Amino acid sequence: MRSARFVGLGLGLVLALALPPASAWAAEVGQAPSAPQTRQAVDLSGVERFLEITAVLEQDKEPTPAEWDRLFSTPGYAVLTAHEFSKDDFANRFRLAFMPSKKAELDARMKKETGFAAQFLPHYVRARAMRGEIERRVAEFRTAAFADEAIARARAFLPASVTTEQPSVAFVVFAPDSRGYDPVVLDILYMNDREEFLNTVAHEFHHWCRAKLAPDLTRDLDILWVIQQVQLEGIGDLINVPAWMKQPSETWSASNKQFVDFYRKSPEIIRAMDDLFARMQDGRGDRRDLGQQLRKTVPRSGHPTGYFMAETIVAMLGRDALVRTVSNPFAFFRLYSEAARKKGGDAPVFSKNTITFIHSLEKRYGR
Repeated sequence: MRSARFVGLGLGLVLALALPPASAWAAEVGQAPSAPQTRQAVDLSGVERFLEITAVLEQDKEPTPAEWDRLFSTPGYAVLTAHEFSKDDFANRFRLAFMPSKKAELDARMKKETGFAAQFLPHYVRARAMRGEIERRVAEFRTAAFADEAIARARAFLPASVTTEQPSVAFVVFAPDSRGYDPVVLDILYMNDREEFLNTVAHEFHHWCRAKLAPDLTRDLDILWVIQQVQLEGIGDLINVPAWMKQPSETWSASNKQFVDFYRKSPEIIRAMDDLFARMQDGRGDRRDLGQQLRKTVPRSGHPTGYFMAETIVAMLGRDALVRTVSNPFAFFRLYSEAARKKGGDAPVFSKNTITFIHSLEKRYGR
């Protein structure tokens, strides 16, 4: 299960547990409370496409691009690959686990992988041996009722104002785990008894409900890191960089030479930052992905770019203006843009969309 943490059965225990008979699973999960049931939206297409594509792989054949596309366009796999896993990771591991010609490579990889990565291949090998059980569970989950009881358990830790809306559920084969995304993702082989299943679904339903009540702080972590680092290091570098930068270039260290190279590229870097900030403001792209791009765009933890911006502020608006923004990295970006507008030339001005976006961050995260 994932939101702020992972929770799940140990891999050895998952592999050792004997599955209950299919009929017992259906009877337990499908038990209906006396109150009227709300029919949950359950998607099983991810498992169905998984069975289709692994049947091809078991013949030692490569699925067509269209077949891979059908798998990854199902709701469960689509949300997993949007947030966490790459399509290539899934495809490569499915090939290893299901293609007979890759048996030696599979064994070597399973011996090599440790930690989080070590759970996937054993789970897929298990799935390969349990194709009939997966097919039975697909049939059973088409009619099994579990959402009402699971959401009731989740609401024990939610405010009363939460609506009766229930998340959709997508079954897939991905790991001995589950995720509280939208839709909620459940591995069809993961849970082995009714109580574990219902409690796990309730756990993920709680994540889904909580996401509607509170802002997602994780999507802005890289963005906030860049904004803070650029100001923090830029102002700090005003203390020590001018002295060594005045020395003959042949005396500079390799690190200093790299700093100067990036410093000279600051206009180009600032324009790239502006483009990414503007795309975030306009909603053009996933915010996490754009934040990661932003972090990669700004070199040396913000030092050279921040120094260029701080230097521009001091030159155009004075030291006192800069000092007034020391406690506010968002204001530092606005002040740079004001100084750049005054300076012109090689100092790019942040666009209106960027300034609007930074202001929205300040309203959410500022003091």
